[in-house]
Amino acid sequence: MWGCFMDNIERIKMIEKSPISFEGLRKLNIAAGSLHLIQGLLMVALGYLLTWDRDIYTFYLKFKILSLNPPSFQVLPSPEVAFTVSYLGVILASFLLISAVAHFTIAFLRNESYVENLKRGMNPYRWYEYALSSSIMIVILATFVGVWDLWSLVMIFVLNASMIMFGYLMEKINQYTEKIDWSPYLLGCISGFTPWVVIAAYFIAALGSAETQPPDFVYLTLLIYFVMFNTFSVNMLLQYRGVGKWRDYLYGERVYIILSLVAKTLLAWLVFIGVFSPF
Repeated sequence: MWGCFMDNIERIKMIEKSPISFEGLRKLNIAAGSLHLIQGLLMVALGYLLTWDRDIYTFYLKFKILSLNPPSFQVLPSPEVAFTVSYLGVILASFLLISAVAHFTIAFLRNESYVENLKRGMNPYRWYEYALSSSIMIVILATFVGVWDLWSLVMIFVLNASMIMFGYLMEKINQYTEKIDWSPYLLGCISGFTPWVVIAAYFIAALGSAETQPPDFVYLTLLIYFVMFNTFSVNMLLQYRGVGKWRDYLYGERVYIILSLVAKTLLAWLVFIGVFSPF
């Protein structure tokens, strides 16, 4: 326990000597939140003007009696429309607006708590926001490759959110360990990899038919999302390995904020323009 305590003292001393100030991070959060908010409100306005319909199904089983003598029956999937998504632009806007709320919460409402958490080498608010925003985006992308079953989409959402919360657990546990515990990181990789296996399977199946091939923008969106998706994981890896500037936890925090802004801006507008483009 004494070793853990000393490790935390050393971490706090390193953060206190960091060239990156807490006030500088606060201003960066305000700037990022403002850009997210402006884009989100613009997308809401445009989203109400442009409609996009996608039916989401349930595939419960239907039992059909073929004969009574001899008894014989057939079990078949019975697809039914659970609901129809009509305003994709508004849903995409939530991807940006959730981030704006998180940044403003950190900057104005919970700044003292934010600073205290940073001194301990964690930022729980980041993980809460990512769990919602990134899960919304991956569900949207899954529908583009043919995952239209409601409960499959629910599982993708939960698995992705679980991956993000393993990131939170990684930071929380390693406040108290003398040696870095990588188990939350590895479990997060498993949780996060599974939705991509599903998306890849649907994507490859769609490529096999000229009638179901995804639109061109989906290729680029999936590639960008996958690359950005992994840069967050690499950022955490560099932090805990103490590589170069990432030895300073505040440097990694600043990278998270910038990565989040760039990734969300690229993805949201690429999907929006791709869906509603007249070409």
